[in-house]
Amino acid sequence: MSTPAGSQPGIPFMPLIIAALLCAVQLVLTFPGQLLVDSEEALRQALSHHYEDWHPPVMALVWAYLIEISGNRGALLVLHQGLHWLGFGLIADGCYRANMVKKAWIILAAGAFPLFLIYGKIVLKDVGMGSALVAAFGLIFWFLIQNRAIPWWAYILSGVCLLYGGLIRTNAVFALGPLVYIYVTSGRQFDLAKIIGYSVVVAAIAIPLSGWINHRLIGAKPQDPLQSLQIFDLMGIAVHARDSRVWGENSPELSSIDPCYTSIEWDTFSPWGRCAHLRRQFGASPDINTIDQDRVRQRGQLWRSAILRHPLEYAAHRLSHFNSSIYFLVPSLHLRYAQGTGFHFTERDIKLDYLKRTFLLWPVFWLAIGLCGTVLLEVRTELTAAVAMAKSLMMSGLLYSGAYLLFGVSTDYRYHYWSIMAILLGAILAADEFSKSYIERPWRGGLAAAIVLAVIVGGYAARIADVRPF
Repeated sequence: MSTPAGSQPGIPFMPLIIAALLCAVQLVLTFPGQLLVDSEEALRQALSHHYEDWHPPVMALVWAYLIEISGNRGALLVLHQGLHWLGFGLIADGCYRANMVKKAWIILAAGAFPLFLIYGKIVLKDVGMGSALVAAFGLIFWFLIQNRAIPWWAYILSGVCLLYGGLIRTNAVFALGPLVYIYVTSGRQFDLAKIIGYSVVVAAIAIPLSGWINHRLIGAKPQDPLQSLQIFDLMGIAVHARDSRVWGENSPELSSIDPCYTSIEWDTFSPWGRCAHLRRQFGASPDINTIDQDRVRQRGQLWRSAILRHPLEYAAHRLSHFNSSIYFLVPSLHLRYAQGTGFHFTERDIKLDYLKRTFLLWPVFWLAIGLCGTVLLEVRTELTAAVAMAKSLMMSGLLYSGAYLLFGVSTDYRYHYWSIMAILLGAILAADEFSKSYIERPWRGGLAAAIVLAVIVGGYAARIADVRPF
């Protein structure tokens, strides 16, 4: 006998209980968490209470408070994993109560997707962002999927999660618009044009607001983080256009740029990179703590001028990096071609990469799913709340990763952590709608399947052919 929507079958809060157990198991296995260079720097700021804006000040600030309360640096790992499983648990429990029991269990299983387990054990801003945003979504979804009014406290808790997720990564602002759209429409509509409009407005508000919070409210010291993008783009334009004059009077020779430039990442030109010696030659500060405002303004002018002077070469540079970032037409273990990384890979490592990093981990695969889910399979004007919110989720993932086309400076799966999470959840929630769309208009379903299949085949063909990134 089926259970009416909005009722509660079986044990009360069963998915939430299981999510809490999964969270506990994960914490037992991973506590106090691993630290990368970025997280080590955030921990240093948390302990010193001196904040800087190269890395997210809000992460260091929250970490500082958690350490004061708990006396343990692993407290931030607890927060991030707790938010992760709270979000997945609430989404699963909402589906469970709305008589979508099968989806509830699939969503719980999705919470343990390998990428989330790999990075979930590390204290990272990308994980913090994804965990906060999925918790913010789950707190609203739980009520909307059951046709319940959202209480004020749920709006506040969800808003706090949204604020933390939006501040912990600078480009998180591009993911917020579709989520805010869910608040405004109570998850009952999906209008692509309106979502894009909301995203533009939210980003226009969030960018200066985040700067005010970071510098005025938290008091973070400016370190000119925009230099990474500008230097990377200027070097890329110089190499593609064969014109080092984009650097103006401080033009380095192309012969000195060529061995240093790689579309995979900017790090070779960073203060800690193999080609840091070039920084003085083209007028950049030798480190991230020394800032000359005149040089910052000059570099900004050179950056804008170079883009306008060489738009096609700029596009080639950005597309080459984006291709690397989404792991599309690249060779197996393509990071081995990032010059000056210091990593050494064996032939066995390269072959194992086919098994360790299947297409299910490629960001481009999930972006293809999201694109098909929001555009090609959008055929109904009246959508259920689950489908409308699912497509907003997928749009959030697409916009977030899409922003790397213009602003990305490095390559790693973690940069698309939220996009993969959002599109995976959206695909699960909208699975029934996809089936209906395929039945009603088979050509749409066929086209969507062809696009996703082409991405998989193209990706593996590039890896087999050992296509070299620029």
